Amino acid sequence: MATTTRQTSLLVQEDWTKIYQTFREADFQSFDFETIRKSMIEYLRTYYPEDFNDFTESSEYVALIDLIAFLGQSLAFRTDLNARENFLDTAERRDSILKLARLVSYNPKRNIPASGFLKFESIQTSETVFDGLGNNLSNTLVTWNDNTNENWLEQFTAILNATLVDQQSIGKPGGSKDINGIATSEYTVKLANSIIPTQSYTASVAGIATPFEVVSATTADKEFVYENSPNPNGLFNILYRNDNQGNGSNDTGYFFYFKQGELKKLDFSIADSLPNRTVSVNFNNINNTDIWLSKLLSSGVVDTEWTQVPAVNAVNVIFNETSERDLYSVATRADDQIDLVFGDGAFAEIPQGRFRLFYRISNGLTYQITPNEMQEVTFSVNYVSKRGRQETLTIVASLEYTVTNATARESANDIRLKAPQQYYTQNRMITGEDYQVAPLAISQEIIKVKSVNRTSS
Repeated sequence: MATTTRQTSLLVQEDWTKIYQTFREADFQSFDFETIRKSMIEYLRTYYPEDFNDFTESSEYVALIDLIAFLGQSLAFRTDLNARENFLDTAERRDSILKLARLVSYNPKRNIPASGFLKFESIQTSETVFDGLGNNLSNTLVTWNDNTNENWLEQFTAILNATLVDQQSIGKPGGSKDINGIATSEYTVKLANSIIPTQSYTASVAGIATPFEVVSATTADKEFVYENSPNPNGLFNILYRNDNQGNGSNDTGYFFYFKQGELKKLDFSIADSLPNRTVSVNFNNINNTDIWLSKLLSSGVVDTEWTQVPAVNAVNVIFNETSERDLYSVATRADDQIDLVFGDGAFAEIPQGRFRLFYRISNGLTYQITPNEMQEVTFSVNYVSKRGRQETLTIVASLEYTVTNATARESANDIRLKAPQQYYTQNRMITGEDYQVAPLAISQEIIKVKSVNRTSS
């Protein structure tokens, strides 16, 4: 077919110039049903007045126009929605916001659980323990700072000494540190090796029954109290704190460290050695602080504990100044689910074998706990005595201060604000704005010089 014939035969033998003219006059900014319908009818009346002239509402042709207008509106809506979800400033779906934030190496925070200290009010043991006067303290309730019992401190000490590991005794702690001006020592209660070192209880917070756990606390290598790895190693730490204000002070005595939520366990296996592997943990409301990953031997015993870092790519691992290679990072997903992200073998080991993940599910709310909402909570701790027998230590503990550190997950607006600032927080110059601002932020004496290539100019 000749070129001229082919051009004049396109679209019912219309010339290409006419096609171009009709498309140029078409209204492509119509997105809703009424505007699309109106634009189509006006277009047909203008350019096809002789071919289509039946525009009564009951005609089949108008029904087809209505159908096309409906489909056009649906497609326009979905196109706009998808386009909005591709930009951090306009995205509405939390899953989209989290993925966009990850593009700039920002990992939004999940919920942070309430945590604090429960002070021992009284203790009692099933073991036969004698005080300095030869009194048998078995099943005897001993109250802290009891004005009616002049031997209460000696008896309190005798009972606790019976529960501790062989290397420790009251006055000879496993570790001590000054935390916020309060001398803090940690003592280790000896449990059976198969027991995870937590104790669950329920308290009514704002009229709602809320699950909590007392956990094994430590200050090792940190300037704050944190939870030990919950592997079943038979060790459970309690704290002794002394603010030098006397035994009647709220900050002097023995304490449990508690957290809101429920500890969960997930075992999984990785058969193939693949770089940059991701393992999804599809449970809601996993909090931001309580995640532990360990590699297991074939017998199921913990072999090594892996270290969590902000990111496992090369730059961030070097930035973290860690020499370990058993590394992983945690990526936040919608509904506070997580992904475990592993390395590529260059700066972090590629995982292979059996693994165990401990994580804590919390309620994900912002709230406070007043002392009257957590009073006289009773715990029964089964410990192994010096004679190798299993005994029971009963502890009654109460909250002395209001706890206000529970925080809900980061909102979408918080993520939009903080994610673009991620590069600034790492003291790196990435964008043109960085090069303009960052040097002057270090020193105002820096002189900015502009060079011009005169030969080319």
